[in-house]
Parts: sequence; structure tokens; C-alpha cells
Amino acid sequence: MKEFLAPKGGLAALQPSTRLALALFLVFALLGYGVMIALGVARSGLDVTSIREYYGGSTPELAKSTGELLELTHFHLFAMPMQLFVLGHVFLLGRYSQRWRRWIVVAAFAGAACDLAAPWLVQAAGESGAWVKLAGRLLLAPSLMLMILVPLLELLRLSSSPARATPPQGQGDAHTGSS
Repeated sequence: MKEFLAPKGGLAALQPSTRLALALFLVFALLGYGVMIALGVARSGLDVTSIREYYGGSTPELAKSTGELLELTHFHLFAMPMQLFVLGHVFLLGRYSQRWRRWIVVAAFAGAACDLAAPWLVQAAGESGAWVKLAGRLLLAPSLMLMILVPLLELLRLSSSPARATPPQGQGDAHTGSS
């Protein structure tokens, strides 16, 4: 874990085993995001009307109940920030402009906030709340893809580069000190 506290050299400075674990995490995150997209499209669709009907119902009796919204919000309020924190941390270790990377992380969190608020806003404001859901998706989708793909491609590039694929002498996985 100390590799992540004060990284000097970003992803390239990480041990090969740590880079492997990060690459596998990012692959699973990408697959999970693919499933999330499919689920979102299948459930609430991609337009304002379908989003409004999914959360607000075509009639008041078919609207999501407060209990359903609380359950949805509870799960996502814990899972989304943790996922974005880990992805953001890995993304910020990359070699691109720090300012650009920070804006991408902020956009992801802003998109997640819109996504979390939208079901409640649909209940309160109807179609206007559905526009917040679309705004959240437009912020979250590209930023999340960048936060996954940019470090994954950098890690793959590092693993194919023999000069960077092995740690400096004396810093390998085996203990080299005296007993």
C-alpha cells in the first residue's frame, strides 16, 4: 500500500505484481460497467420519457415507492463513491496532465451525484428530474470510461515494455536484506 501513498513515477513506478492486479481490477471494472449500461438501457432506457416512466410510473400507482428509492439510493450511495475513489486514484497515477485528470474525476463524481438524485427528482418534478438522469449519464459515462481505459492502456503498454516490466535491482518481490 505504501506504493500508493506518495507515488513517484506514477503507474510505471509500481511493482509488476501491483500493475497486474490493477490491470485485472480495471478489466473487471470495464466488464461491470458494460453490464451497468445494459441494465440501465433495459430498465429505464435512454430518453426522458422512458426514464420518467421507470421511476415515476405511467400512473401514480406504478411509480417507484419511497422504500424502493431508499433501497436503490442506499446501495448506490455506498458502492458508487468507493468505485469512483479507487478508479480515480488509479487514474490520477497516470502520466497525462494532472489538471485534465482532476477534471475527469470531478466529472465522474458529479455524474454519480446526478444519477443518485435523479430518481428522487423524477418523483418530485417529473420529466425535469429525468433530464438530470440524462445529464448524470452524460457526465459519468465518458469520464468512467476514461478512468478505466486510460490507466488500463498505460498498464498494458508498461507490461509490454521490457525496460519497465521489471523493478529496479534490490526492489523485487523477494526480501534481499540480511536476517
